[in-house]
Amino acid sequence: MESFNSSQGSKVIYTVEDDIPKLIYKSLNTNTSNLKTNNHNLNIRKHYENNTYIDWSRETLLIPNNSSFLSKKWIVVTVSAILIGYLATLIDLSSVWLNDLKKGLCFSKIDKWSLLNPYRTCPIDDWYNWSRILFNSTNSITNIFINFPIYIIFALIWSFIAAYITIVKAPLIKQSGIPEIKLIISGFNFNIDNYLGLRTLIYKTFGLILVVSSGLWLGKEGPLIHVSCCVLNILFGFAFRNQYENEAVRRELLTAATATGVSVAFNAPIGGVLFVLESMPSFFMPTKIMWNSFVNATIAVIVVTGFKIFTEGTNFVEQDLFPVEFGNFSWLFMEIPPFLFLGVLGGVYGYLFTNLNAKFITSSFRKKFQFGLCHLFGINPLRGPYLEILMIVIITSILSFPFELTKLPLNAYLKSLFTACQTDSSSNNFLCQTSNLVTIGKLTYILISGFILSCYTFGTELPGGILTPSLVLGATTGRLLGIISQALQNKFNWDSLATCTEKSCIVSPSSYAVIGAAAFMSGITKFTMSVVVIIFELTGAVSYVLPIMLAVMVSKFINDWLTNDNIYDSLMKLTINKEYNSNEGGKLPPNEGKGPGLVNFSGLTTFVKNKLPDVSIKSFMIPIQKTKCICLIPEDYYTVNSLYEFANSDVHEGYPVILSYGYPVYLGYVNKPELYNKLSTIEDINAYISFQINDLPTIALSQQLHYERSISSTMIQIELEVEKSIIIFNELTTSILLMETFEKLHTNYSVIMDSNNPQVMCGFIDRFIIAEMIDSQFSSLETELNEIINVDEFDLEDYGDSERDDLLNMRRNRLSIELIN
Repeated sequence: MESFNSSQGSKVIYTVEDDIPKLIYKSLNTNTSNLKTNNHNLNIRKHYENNTYIDWSRETLLIPNNSSFLSKKWIVVTVSAILIGYLATLIDLSSVWLNDLKKGLCFSKIDKWSLLNPYRTCPIDDWYNWSRILFNSTNSITNIFINFPIYIIFALIWSFIAAYITIVKAPLIKQSGIPEIKLIISGFNFNIDNYLGLRTLIYKTFGLILVVSSGLWLGKEGPLIHVSCCVLNILFGFAFRNQYENEAVRRELLTAATATGVSVAFNAPIGGVLFVLESMPSFFMPTKIMWNSFVNATIAVIVVTGFKIFTEGTNFVEQDLFPVEFGNFSWLFMEIPPFLFLGVLGGVYGYLFTNLNAKFITSSFRKKFQFGLCHLFGINPLRGPYLEILMIVIITSILSFPFELTKLPLNAYLKSLFTACQTDSSSNNFLCQTSNLVTIGKLTYILISGFILSCYTFGTELPGGILTPSLVLGATTGRLLGIISQALQNKFNWDSLATCTEKSCIVSPSSYAVIGAAAFMSGITKFTMSVVVIIFELTGAVSYVLPIMLAVMVSKFINDWLTNDNIYDSLMKLTINKEYNSNEGGKLPPNEGKGPGLVNFSGLTTFVKNKLPDVSIKSFMIPIQKTKCICLIPEDYYTVNSLYEFANSDVHEGYPVILSYGYPVYLGYVNKPELYNKLSTIEDINAYISFQINDLPTIALSQQLHYERSISSTMIQIELEVEKSIIIFNELTTSILLMETFEKLHTNYSVIMDSNNPQVMCGFIDRFIIAEMIDSQFSSLETELNEIINVDEFDLEDYGDSERDDLLNMRRNRLSIELIN
């Protein structure tokens, strides 16, 4: 392999073996002074359009490393962690209080109950429901005709305000925000100034409080990640407004904010760090992400924990968020089959939820439902989303009101599922009733209704996540299976079921709830290690780590077998960058309809990864004849009007610049905003345009001069600044190498050169084309793949020598880029 001195900026051809297609690397001068020579505006902050990806090579090259920058960076990390901790506490306190207000008030001394959970901790004699407050009566009749209507009225008020905020004031706050944050961290520009701005932060916080208070099957964990990223982005803007503002640094710190959001939601700082490493594709090294996330998450969790001193009264005890009280302190070996079964159910749950939710989002059912409601009540169809949300609230309230536990916030109900029954258990806790059939029936009722409600509610015009509902559904399933296992153990006193631990021989249904919660959370997210750590940090169930890991492993295998996408990737493909209604100034939005363009295999199954096509780039690149290019010598003379028409007729981010289609010598790449800026300076819109590019090859310079002499009327020369590609492939390069380059080096496009003439462009490909290929599992390459799969090394007699070599090379030469400097 040939080597080169990177500071000399020489052109190099790497060859691994003589029979492997050559990959051409064109290095820019990698020291800063030489880069400034090639690009006069390198130190000027580059503006990126919405729905485009940042230039990682440019941004990371300009990351400062002086003491002033590092001081500001750690100040931002520390202050944001403190603010996130207080915001998380505010959301918890406010949502619980508003939720409990639907049921009544606690008239007791503050030191006898917890501000974080008044309804659950208030002495029974001091809790007053609304019938008792208004009429001093607590019978079943007043419960139905007084407490229930007030319960629904409050739920409708909270949800209506949240819907109004989301639909009218801040549409960007809807749903969880995790898919958008994932894209932003990967380099995507998703309207960052608005999506992570102060206005969004305020509305998301209040909207989330109201949604959780209304009792809908939505959680706060996902939206807390969005809130955390808003806080950090605002502080980042203040600290680096005039100096050191860098898009790569912004995303480096946003990974820390993501970990912090998960940490304060689950009181799990280690799990938050692992969540980022497992779910967020990042350009930076894992060690760098871990350290930033570790510091940010630790400070925030300390703030949340410390604040409990002022909310728990005299009964404050530092403990896990959902402390588990098992009947036995360890699991029984004979419980492995039901644990495995919970893992299977978790994988199936993730598959069913993702597909059903996608149908609700994409099908016409939701619009028909909204239109039907508007027609029924004689209301303007534009009010359909409001009526839909109010109808969901009414149905949810009716289904949850019959039982005391289901009237609780989801977090409180989850804690009840994790708690073992005691002999002095309250009679209103149906989990501890003596009749197993009644308890199983009620849990089944909650499981079915909760699954349908969460599937439909997640996707409405409301802020809310799906992690807590998944934990609740998993814990409900686990508790149900635990009760059945316990009943079987008591009924059949077989010797094989007598395997005992040091503490107990009895199956504990509460332990099954913990394992079920982990399996369902893994099934919906496809995450593994982060789920295991979050669950045992949540519950303190360290002795059950191995069964939790077992259930999570099975859940992941089953879910990977059934589907390729988790819930967040599914939402990303369905909603991000698909439809736009605005067309400002006649310009089409960049990449409209192309999807998110995320080239990443981390969330996909091993099956898809193994289907990476062993074919050349030529099979799926856009050939030069079909690629829109800016020509230095066009077939028809360029004018301002013709160039505007040329650029406004597509959704591309930019165009390759070539000499001409007849002789497509590659000269660089121009972004569309650069082209618009140059055209806006020309007053004579009918004058002919001639683009001027620095460092033209001699052959291109001579042909351009000849072209300009052929123009008889007014001509205006425009100096066009173009990007020079760092990595250039030829059409014979294996597609595996190309895809892994896009994934691991975060490149945005690649120019494909002719293997016979390295200066001539023969094709083009960008990350959106590759992302679509991955999403379709390379279905467009089915013919080429079948030809390769069906060829065996021992039946190539019918092929010529060159064809045989090409086919064998395609099968053997699976190259991989781990790091390129």
